[in-house]
Amino acid sequence: MYLEERIMQMNVKLELLKGKNNIIVWGAAENTVRMFQYTTISQYEVTDFVDHGKAGEVFWGKTVKAPEDIIWNNVDAAVISSFYHEDDIEEELRNHFGFDGTIIKFNEMGQEAPFYLYPAWKEIRGSREVQPILERNRVFQDIHKNKRLFILCCGPSIQKMDLTVLKDEITMAVHSFYLHKDIQIIRPNYYCSAQWSYSDELKESLGLNYVREIKKYMGNSEYFFHVGEKELIEKSGVFGENEVFYYDYGISSPLYQEIDFCQGIMPIQSVPILCLQMALYMGAGEIYLLGTEHDNIVTGQYLHFYDYNKSIISRENGETDCQGKLNDTFDHQLICAYTLWEQYKRVKRIAEKMGVKIYNATPAGVLDVFERVDFNDLWKT
Repeated sequence: MYLEERIMQMNVKLELLKGKNNIIVWGAAENTVRMFQYTTISQYEVTDFVDHGKAGEVFWGKTVKAPEDIIWNNVDAAVISSFYHEDDIEEELRNHFGFDGTIIKFNEMGQEAPFYLYPAWKEIRGSREVQPILERNRVFQDIHKNKRLFILCCGPSIQKMDLTVLKDEITMAVHSFYLHKDIQIIRPNYYCSAQWSYSDELKESLGLNYVREIKKYMGNSEYFFHVGEKELIEKSGVFGENEVFYYDYGISSPLYQEIDFCQGIMPIQSVPILCLQMALYMGAGEIYLLGTEHDNIVTGQYLHFYDYNKSIISRENGETDCQGKLNDTFDHQLICAYTLWEQYKRVKRIAEKMGVKIYNATPAGVLDVFERVDFNDLWKT
């Protein structure tokens, strides 16, 4: 849900103030400032602000009063403007001060955080130039409604798994999965790439070679790249006009409530987060993660199922040496791991609201956000 929708809900509640002449707002902090900025409360007759900790201070042109200084029998309505203490304030009003007038609360709308922290629709929507490109993604909305979908990542456990059983399943591959020995049997429906960051190690010429190799092995999959790679993809000359689709990122917020690939999506720490968002947008009912060990924080190595020397990107990006040892500080790895886990949890919350189950079918690693399942058990009759 976007900020604009939260504001609309609040304005509907505030309509209870119509005809009221003596209105108290309990709360004299940022939540109240934002309420006056965004909602219609300034249209009503607010006579006083009340706050235990701010009594005597000037707020919004009035001196804040302590609750004990209010003659509550003369008050028509109280608006509680406190995300964290709303229920306690209501109890104090009813039981301590004996207030029997109208009380307006906002948390019962299902807010997970103060309303002003929700992303605004204008912050999610793509730019005027990008929006027509993103609109093409509408064809994927609910395209796999209630079906199961497998996300194929590149962790070393993939080596020991028989993935040929996926040949008739809906599959989504990432990065260098095209190097899998059974790629021509599995033939993933989709290929997803995270946004690249060009550097001395990853030049445009390398990017061109990389996407050409992807196309060579992935064939007639449908491809998803960040919109920032559009020029390079077109320059490669290997993709048909209707083979490639693009996504864009919105703002970084823990309060994404829905996923729309025709708008900016939640920024990602790792490509499985992109795939999970895409699978949810496609309407999948069950989503299985494969090859998502994420154990580099424990092992100090970032390993894959494929030979390091056969991957164009692994050889050149400088993240690891040829044995997979990370060229990174431990504190930065901790920050990245925390960010990734938080993103997994956000996606899980969205999935649960949609009634979608996400399973970790990786037979190793440390990812503990999702229920683990044995991949082999999925094929037992």
